[in-house]
Amino acid sequence: MPWYEKMEFYYSSSVSPDERYPCNIEGAIKGIEMLAGKGLDAKAIDVEELRDAFRAYHKALSIADPDRHSVFSKVRGDYRDLFGRAIPALLCYEKANDRVPSEVFPREEEGRLITVNEALERFLKGHGEHG
Repeated sequence: MPWYEKMEFYYSSSVSPDERYPCNIEGAIKGIEMLAGKGLDAKAIDVEELRDAFRAYHKALSIADPDRHSVFSKVRGDYRDLFGRAIPALLCYEKANDRVPSEVFPREEEGRLITVNEALERFLKGHGEHG
């Protein structure tokens, strides 16, 4: 798994994730906090506290690597109901100052859903190699 300098986890404190896109919110926040404690620019962002989540949603669609599309490029519906709410999202940036993420979770890989929690577990395991 590639190494990233910055991660943003978008979730909702008032809406449960859709069962098709499972996410243990508390576990993901804990993972983000662990990465931040190791010096990574990692933040958990409650979309309920954002005035408008469109910018973050747009970044999730504007991914730098076209082979690594997130589920947001496939699901249909109002982004205000989906992004960070029904579908919590992890945006990963190679460089802290990159404008668009290199990778977004959840996403499909070889026909299988890679969840936010699974991605964070991979990053935490791999941190020893980089941090």
